[in-house]
Amino acid sequence: MSNKLKISVLDSMSMGEDTPLNRLSEIGEVTIYNTTADDERLEHIGDSDIIVLNKIKITEDLIKDSKNLKLICVFATGFDNIDVKAAKRYGVAVCNVPGYSTDSVALYTVATVLSLVTKLREYNDYVRYGEYSKSGIANKLTPVYHEIKDKTWGIIGCGNIGSAVAKVAMAFGARVIVNKRKATDEFNCVDIETLCRESDIITVHCPLNEQTRSLIDKNKISIMKNDVTIVNAARGAVLNEADVADAIINGQIGALGCDVYSTEPFSEAHPYYKIKDFSNVLLTPHAAWGAYEARVRCLEIICDNIKAFLNEKQQNRVDC
Repeated sequence: MSNKLKISVLDSMSMGEDTPLNRLSEIGEVTIYNTTADDERLEHIGDSDIIVLNKIKITEDLIKDSKNLKLICVFATGFDNIDVKAAKRYGVAVCNVPGYSTDSVALYTVATVLSLVTKLREYNDYVRYGEYSKSGIANKLTPVYHEIKDKTWGIIGCGNIGSAVAKVAMAFGARVIVNKRKATDEFNCVDIETLCRESDIITVHCPLNEQTRSLIDKNKISIMKNDVTIVNAARGAVLNEADVADAIINGQIGALGCDVYSTEPFSEAHPYYKIKDFSNVLLTPHAAWGAYEARVRCLEIICDNIKAFLNEKQQNRVDC
């Protein structure tokens, strides 16, 4: 393949500093930008044939004005930041990377649940700040925590990630119930109200669309157990963030773990900012997808997507 092929990576910092992006140089001439501000997008795309990006928004105007652009590669499964319809109109291919982060997100989800359920943060703080050393007592068992065995673990959205989490939950002895668009015989599928009413733990793994936006709101929260643990590893806006924050403040939710937000990063005006220091709240910076192995896997699939495109084959095309 010709080294004259120009590839630009627009936001390498969001892909991880240790992701081996130099592998792209085996395909073409690579320019890597750590970040790309909105007013830098057209300049950074320049005369690139291919762009690789994670979070950068690619609009119709950018596609129209990028005369050499032939392929957009998203370093992610989701591609809602790309105007795919415009790309198709202008003959620009778009590829995503499905399934690369299943193990990473499942791991992170379960780790978040376990940390909240076992009160790990509170117990660690008790030791870290010296209270344990001063106490003269060998152990401390408050706040009280409970085993997961025989508890009900509700899973909203049961694709690859939700299914992986469900299997771990069952290994802990939990009763698993699932809410998903198409029912399956593999799991006990229930409607969303039943899931909210019966679950001790709820983990969220569904895509964001008009049906799932604000799926968990004050009405759903009102029928939940007041000690329920909710963990969102899907999209921020699947939860009505203002309603959830209010429920934490008012003691209607036992614990909240969240790795995704409607605005990333969220500002001081975001509803979660006022609960970020609560001991029963665990907020992380959209990291669940990003185990090193997952990022390397993602890059390898992007390289394969590019090679397939250059060989006039369709692989992970979302514009077709």
